[in-house]
Amino acid sequence: MRMDYNHIRPQIDELLMSYSGLKEEEAENNSSIILSGRVSINRSYKGFTIDNEYDIKISIPINNDELPDVWDFGNHIDKTYIHRYPNGKLCLETEVFIALCFYNGYNLLQWMENIVEPYYFSYEYYKRFGEFPFGDRGHNLDGVIETYQQILHENNLVKCVKLLHAISQRKYKGHLPCPCGSSMITRKCHGRFMYPFISDNYLFSIAQKDYSRLCEAIKEYDKQSNH
Repeated sequence: MRMDYNHIRPQIDELLMSYSGLKEEEAENNSSIILSGRVSINRSYKGFTIDNEYDIKISIPINNDELPDVWDFGNHIDKTYIHRYPNGKLCLETEVFIALCFYNGYNLLQWMENIVEPYYFSYEYYKRFGEFPFGDRGHNLDGVIETYQQILHENNLVKCVKLLHAISQRKYKGHLPCPCGSSMITRKCHGRFMYPFISDNYLFSIAQKDYSRLCEAIKEYDKQSNH
């Protein structure tokens, strides 16, 4: 997921052309590029339309394994909204979901159009109707597990955890039985969904971290249950 300057510069220029209200700030260091300004969002879904402007700040990392972040710079998002952090940073999606989007070829403009803009639309829709137009993930670890169920195409929680365990150990043998416990070999079962995490160091590090968090949560639950 690491983006070097020469790779990311054309994408930033494309983003600035598409969102003319954004401007690049003077860099304070070489670890990120900051864009700030006003973006116009016009979206419709299920007969509901938004045509609003939002003041935002975007941090785009350079030469490190991080993901772009967005801050609500103009206090357009209510501070009590569940997908807004107290410091104003937006909870756009789970880390693993966004990282996989970039792994699968997303550039910054696609990230903006398919992740950032829908965030604002969902917020306005939620304010109006009290529900999310595209569904909503659970919070914290629940949302992370739901993401892996989606990515790995496995709704069964136990099987999903088995797959995540295998990924965290980098145990992938296409000709051996799938870790989910089916009678199929891995390459004909969940292999194609597991492979990006096995082959890409950044995705692997996220999956390994998420599995460790899951194990700690299970240990804590067992500890409390035994008291």
